[in-house]
Amino acid sequence: MAIFSSHILNSMNGKHAANVKFSIFKINSQGNRDLFFESSTDEGGRIVREIDLSKDDCLSTFEMIVCLGDYFTTNSKEFFKDRIVSEIVVRFNMENPNKKYHIPIIISPNGYSIWWSE
Repeated sequence: MAIFSSHILNSMNGKHAANVKFSIFKINSQGNRDLFFESSTDEGGRIVREIDLSKDDCLSTFEMIVCLGDYFTTNSKEFFKDRIVSEIVVRFNMENPNKKYHIPIIISPNGYSIWWSE
C-alpha cells in the first residue's frame, strides 16, 4: 500500500491549518481527469491516507487542489481582504505502490511553500 500524506501549517500564526478542503484527481495518459478522493485536514492540519495503487495509477499523474479561500475567510479574517491565493494546484506522480508520498505545505494568504518528503 502507498501512503499519501500532507501537513498544512499557517505561517501567519504558526498554527496547524485544520479543516482545509482538498481534492485529488487522477489524470491518465489520455488526459482524462477523474476525482480520486477528497477530504479535509484534521485538527492537526494533517491528512494520511493508505492507497492501493493499481498499475494504471502508477502510470498516471495526480493533481491535488488545496482550497485556501474558505480557510483564510474563517481563520484569518484580518488578512482575507488582501488575499490573492485561493487555491494551490500541485501535480505529482506516485510511481511506486509501496512508497510514502508526503507533501507538506506552509501557507499564507499571499503565497505558499511546498516540497516533497518521505
